[in-house]
Amino acid sequence: MFFKKLDFIIQPFRAIRNKWVGEKMKVNQVRFDAKRVQGIANHGQQMAGGAVKQGQQFAGQGQQAAQGAQGAMQPPGMPPGMPPGMPPGMPGMPGAPGAPGAPGAPGAAGPINPNPPLVSRGFWPFAKKFCSQCEAQMDKLWFQCPHCAQAAAAQAAAAAAAAAKPAPKTMAFMLNQGGGPAAQGGSQVIGWLVPLQGPQRGELFTLGSATVIGTDPSACNLVLQDKFMSSKHAEIKVEAGLWMLKDLGSTNGTYVNDKRVDKQELVDNDFVKFGQALCRFKSL
Repeated sequence: MFFKKLDFIIQPFRAIRNKWVGEKMKVNQVRFDAKRVQGIANHGQQMAGGAVKQGQQFAGQGQQAAQGAQGAMQPPGMPPGMPPGMPPGMPGMPGAPGAPGAPGAPGAAGPINPNPPLVSRGFWPFAKKFCSQCEAQMDKLWFQCPHCAQAAAAQAAAAAAAAAKPAPKTMAFMLNQGGGPAAQGGSQVIGWLVPLQGPQRGELFTLGSATVIGTDPSACNLVLQDKFMSSKHAEIKVEAGLWMLKDLGSTNGTYVNDKRVDKQELVDNDFVKFGQALCRFKSL
């Protein structure tokens, strides 16, 4: 009876306690769920790790079996990857001079040493000599690697041939009205200038046997809209069957492939700039 009369005083404290207990139960439930999820994740990681290890074991076993089969097919003393019947150091074989990826091979970085040092490998009674550059086995009486000497000579010859190779030429072809080849007189030369910038970008301007380029329509065959061009800026003319570009004393200069020129032979796909007007030269 006494507590019923004090119930209005105790009731707020009872509500606070009930709320605190409810929040604590929620927190405990969240913690329990988090631990459960963590346990499931750990179990999944363990299973995945086991599967990866098992797969690696199977892969290792397969690789060992493949190596064993390759060793059984390879003759004794033959380097791995070399076909049976091919002697060590044969050009084109793995590790031989000239083979792709071989030290000092043509096309590899740096020149080939024609006389690399020889090294001995193996226990003394059974030691064998090898080239330190191409890894080819040497005869016991050899004091120089013949493969590297031959490859160095071939590399030097290729470099000399590349240096002596003439520059590419673009001939000026001409057609008559019937579409066949004709003499220069009275025929049209097959050459074009294609502006790559400005309002005339993408247009195709046909070049004649002598074409003056500038901004003055009364003095030029080809007028380009560029404020950095001179009234008579340059001329493209056919000389001895070749396309020749000549600057006509322009203020801002004429450039071929970013190099300022006074007179320059043009080759198909050259970039020509008159002042600031960048064009591409095209010819058959």
